[in-house]
Amino acid sequence: MAAGLPITFLPPRRRALLMHILAAAAFLAISAISLVFALQQQVSGIFAILLLVSLVFFIPLPVVLYRAYALYTAAYTLERDGLRIRWGLRAEDIPLTQIEWVRPASDLGFHLPLPPLSFPGAILGLRQVEELGQVEYLASDSGTLLLIAAPRKVYVISPEDTRGFLRSFQNAIEMGSISPLPAYSAEPAAFARRVWDDRVARGFLIAGLVLTIGLLLLVSLAIPGRTEVTLGYNAQGLPLEPVPAQQLLLLPVLGIFAYVISLFVGLFFYRREVEQPVALMLWIASAVTPLLLILATLLIL
Repeated sequence: MAAGLPITFLPPRRRALLMHILAAAAFLAISAISLVFALQQQVSGIFAILLLVSLVFFIPLPVVLYRAYALYTAAYTLERDGLRIRWGLRAEDIPLTQIEWVRPASDLGFHLPLPPLSFPGAILGLRQVEELGQVEYLASDSGTLLLIAAPRKVYVISPEDTRGFLRSFQNAIEMGSISPLPAYSAEPAAFARRVWDDRVARGFLIAGLVLTIGLLLLVSLAIPGRTEVTLGYNAQGLPLEPVPAQQLLLLPVLGIFAYVISLFVGLFFYRREVEQPVALMLWIASAVTPLLLILATLLIL
């Protein structure tokens, strides 16, 4: 190890992680509270609105959690032979010999536009900048942006210690590369293709999606012909009090919740080969759950 290399620089993340956690907690709380209140409603219109609110606030939750995870694992590791960038499922290794220049965004002499939908902790995405060409952002804080120019594109990162990064990069340049770091690139889209190429995983994911849509269609067709339904039996085996037929919509909503949770938790486990059986079990469950809910709906009807 020469002159303190390799050395890992982290993006500013404490405040952004807190914001992500609070946002996830808020989405989950609103979704859960709306669902609980929906179950207590006797008026079909209010029930449907609360159910829709619950679903709308639940769907973004996996995205917020993934972005929090990606920020937590984000790192820029500078070695004598190159730079390793890690951001969730995104990975990029740039040989030192391919880095053309490094400079702060404040030294560009023009305004560097941020990607759409950028916010603290998630300045991510590709953007075409007239003066630079294709620019990829892997940053968390617009106040600490550094640009790394490579042959294919310019990378924008945000190490918390920008001066330390620049000093370490200058040290690496002065020492020179002994064995260039092999170029490497991994993107979430490539990971999604790997999952899709797994025929077993693809089969259960498609089956779960089709069955969940089928459950929604079944309930949608059943509701207009009924005013009330009984959603089960009590401990004595007697039917429960009838409720408005619109409350049948609870079943496809539960199916959607189960499918989304199984999908994203399964993706988390699928990253490592040793944990892929866990992912497959979750995706099997994503197909079995709507099937059981369809059977329950048919019994209710």
